Amino acid sequence: MFKLVCADGEILTIGVYVDNLQVVHSVPLDADGRGPAGCAYNTFLDALQRDWAVTDEGPMEDLLGIEVEHYEDGSIKLHQTKYINKLVERFLPNGPSSRVQKNTMPYSPLFETRMKDALALDAGAHPNILTTFQQRVGCLMYATTSTRPDIAYPVHQLCKCLQRPTPELLLETEHLLSYLARHASVGLTYTRARGSLHAFADASWETRYSTSGWVVLWQSAALSWGSRGQNCVALSTCEAEIIALSEATKDVIYHRKLLAGIDAPIDGPTSLSTDSKSARDVSYNPEHHDRMKHVARRHFYVRNMVESFEIEVPFVPTDMNPADFFTKPIRSAAKFFSFRRQVMNEPLTVSPPPSTEGGRQ
Repeated sequence: MFKLVCADGEILTIGVYVDNLQVVHSVPLDADGRGPAGCAYNTFLDALQRDWAVTDEGPMEDLLGIEVEHYEDGSIKLHQTKYINKLVERFLPNGPSSRVQKNTMPYSPLFETRMKDALALDAGAHPNILTTFQQRVGCLMYATTSTRPDIAYPVHQLCKCLQRPTPELLLETEHLLSYLARHASVGLTYTRARGSLHAFADASWETRYSTSGWVVLWQSAALSWGSRGQNCVALSTCEAEIIALSEATKDVIYHRKLLAGIDAPIDGPTSLSTDSKSARDVSYNPEHHDRMKHVARRHFYVRNMVESFEIEVPFVPTDMNPADFFTKPIRSAAKFFSFRRQVMNEPLTVSPPPSTEGGRQ
């Protein structure tokens, strides 16, 4: 990302991804996509077009399969409705399962059992479904990392079985695709009013490798999120939570730097909440040293950032910690959809009008 602030107050921000540019500008454009004479926007495009074959695709409507909607209150929604509909058409030619309705979560009640059974098998036990399973999970992964944090946990788990799928896990991918079909238009809605950067972290302690989950939010919706298996064996829930906090801290520090780079610096430390009192205590001081001295130093990155006043670690009850649905299946549909609304900032009723200014591709 590159940002230019001109002496006359004009602001030009350029996002670059391979051969795609997104230009966010502060000047009004005419019907031909030109700004006022002498503006930095015109100067940039003219210089770009002298050296490259550039196609101006007009007002920002989509980028890399991510659709953009602008609302009257200034908020912006990112979603992948068209992409999801294509997946459903490709993998569910007969339509979504009737067993999956609007109030159904993205995994079945048997999800954990089916995962354990698949992981216990040798690789290649069902070669006839290997390609289909991998294609489905690969396509779901793009939605997961772009605009759909609500499916991050099941997709992360399914990725563990890319070489050992079972017919039962193939049914789970159908369940997940049916869930997306029922909620195809759901996306991330960012508000216009200045919002705070804050984050949540959680861990699901397992006897072998635990799962870390975290989400970083800004302008009322998620900027980044993760559901990832830990690469070491945690000997306690506190250790698993500390590892998750340190992973989340890396994302928080990155986004603090990113916001500072676009002239939206964060005043004071960023809140990174946890529902583990012991992990919170360890983040601030080594009072549990005897129980934690075996933990690798790199897992105490969270404590280093607390001491540097980059973050703070408040306690939050589990029922109010949305990172919980990145670490394990949620048993209550009401709780799952409450977390989804919190992470994705789903508005109740919004009518998007056509937008022609503010961003071009």
